[in-house]
Amino acid sequence: MAISKTLNRRVRAQIDEDEEEHFSELSGSENQSKSEAASGSESGSEEDEDSEIGSEGEDEESQISDSPEPDINATLQEISFGALAKAQVSLGKRKRSNSNSTPAANPLDEIRQKIRSAKEAKEANSKAPKSEKPHRTSKHAPTIQSSKYAVTRKRTVVEPPNAPKARDPRFDSVVLKHGMTSAASAGTAAAASKKNYEFLDTYRKSELAELKKKMAKTKNAEEKEELKGTIRSLGDQQRAFDRKEREKEIVKQHRKKERELIREGKKSTPYFLKKGDVRKEMIVQQYQEMGSKDRQKALTRRRKKVVAKERREMPSERRGI
Repeated sequence: MAISKTLNRRVRAQIDEDEEEHFSELSGSENQSKSEAASGSESGSEEDEDSEIGSEGEDEESQISDSPEPDINATLQEISFGALAKAQVSLGKRKRSNSNSTPAANPLDEIRQKIRSAKEAKEANSKAPKSEKPHRTSKHAPTIQSSKYAVTRKRTVVEPPNAPKARDPRFDSVVLKHGMTSAASAGTAAAASKKNYEFLDTYRKSELAELKKKMAKTKNAEEKEELKGTIRSLGDQQRAFDRKEREKEIVKQHRKKERELIREGKKSTPYFLKKGDVRKEMIVQQYQEMGSKDRQKALTRRRKKVVAKERREMPSERRGI
């Protein structure tokens, strides 16, 4: 076994000249202790060896403690190498048993543990789920805002003077309402304002014609695309303006007819046109102004558009797909 091999190992000690006689006397006792240790290790079990080693170690320790201080060196010289080996083995086992025991509490470890627990608590608080903001029932509903909000720290000490604002006389209420005393006068003022700024329509049309000529002459592709976009935008604006003027003219003619019927006594209350009726009347007038071929093409195109719309709205089972 491991202990028996350790005890049977031969050790040669270096002897000084002064101590030759002393070690010669102890050689007999050393051999005797080695033979006893070897026979005990072969016959006995592991538990007996441990108890024997512990008892011998304790006897030697008590012997060393009982001896006076001046004789310590002499006592150490008389100890055999076998006894030293047994003591070394017993001390190694005691160290292992002491290392397995719980170590003493370190103040630094306690501080580290407190810091770690504080960090974990802080992370847990930061990861806590925040209260979700209330959502709207639909995108058309007004936004929901909490009444708890921070009040601004800025305070208006002196009110600044009102800065003058730019005023366009075409849309200024003061200019349009100048000299108005009734609805008739309001209509007269609007007509007068339109007549005063009628030159803008002529200016827009001339600008559109010049851009078309410039696009026909230019050869640069990028410049041509830019001019085409500008012409398209101005054309859309002009068409929208003409459509509004036509709608106003239709409403004006209808009111004139209603007033004549009431004056003649044929009607007691006037009928006011709806937006859908105005659009229908405008389409009728538009078709009446067209030629026969243009009217036929427009009707065919509109018919196809209506059929495609009805087909899209029809369920797939009825389409025959």
